[in-house]
Amino acid sequence: MATDVSVTTQQANRHKLDLSSWRAEIGVAIALAFLVAVFSFTAPNFFSAENFVTLMQQTSVIAIIAVGMTMVIIAGEIDLSVGAMVGLSGTLFALLVVQAGLPMSVACLAVLALAALVGCFTGMLRVVWAIPTFITTLGLLSALRGTAFYISEGLTIGPLPSSLAFVWYGHVLGLPVPVWAMLIVIATGWIVLTQTRFGRHIYAVGGNAVTASRYGVRVGSLRIAVLVIVQLLAALAGMMLVGRLNAGSATVGELMELDVIAAVIVGGTSLNGGAGRIIGTILGVFFVAVLRNGMVLNGLDPIIFLIAQGLVIILAVWWSMLRRQQAAG
Repeated sequence: MATDVSVTTQQANRHKLDLSSWRAEIGVAIALAFLVAVFSFTAPNFFSAENFVTLMQQTSVIAIIAVGMTMVIIAGEIDLSVGAMVGLSGTLFALLVVQAGLPMSVACLAVLALAALVGCFTGMLRVVWAIPTFITTLGLLSALRGTAFYISEGLTIGPLPSSLAFVWYGHVLGLPVPVWAMLIVIATGWIVLTQTRFGRHIYAVGGNAVTASRYGVRVGSLRIAVLVIVQLLAALAGMMLVGRLNAGSATVGELMELDVIAAVIVGGTSLNGGAGRIIGTILGVFFVAVLRNGMVLNGLDPIIFLIAQGLVIILAVWWSMLRRQQAAG
């Protein structure tokens, strides 16, 4: 264990000093700056404080989930069901508050407990039966969404207590509450990945699970833990969106997993595991968000954004593979 910690610490320090290891993040930052410059001249009202604050608020739920997804992908796994969990958690929360009459705090705990169970279920299938998380979460994507439609009977559930609106529309020190929630999650994720043994073990497992296990890392427990974390964050995001809509709907969060995974991959996290940073993910989140926002303000068809997003993901994966081959060579 001591050897493992020593090696990973040395690697982390080397990354801090070696600017070349930040090429992915630097590339995304340059691309983001280019997008901002282009849309500042072409999109009306894009370059304004009001638009940027709104952009951060609307992007907060994606960023929150993306922090957890970064840990999952660094560990060599993936979760395609987070968008469906967003819909199910919001629907269940609204159902428990509106129809069951439970206090919002109790309903919140119940939803988080369900999310943790889903993460444990996915992790156990991966650890005990070696079922790839890609397959399990692909099935869960349909199952969770279907459950949300079943318990809501396809209806929007609301309205909820007016106090819940503070979760989305409230402000603290001049910033919307969702932005503060996003910043707290980002800071916590950064600390976990860079300053804790758990974070070092995530990189070790994603880099080589067999070697990590030989050094005493509990690979199975770690895989379950990161899958639980991303589900909990997805559930949190789902309940935040209930505050925005003042209702729960099974359709909320559709295709959100694409935005989350796109942001993580564009931010430089390797699909092969073992490499990635929270700062890169956040740059990726805002790259995707600015791309969407600028296209909308320019009056482009939303379908064009989906095409552009797909091409960006392909380009990011290609660039990641190219960098990996160069490093190996």
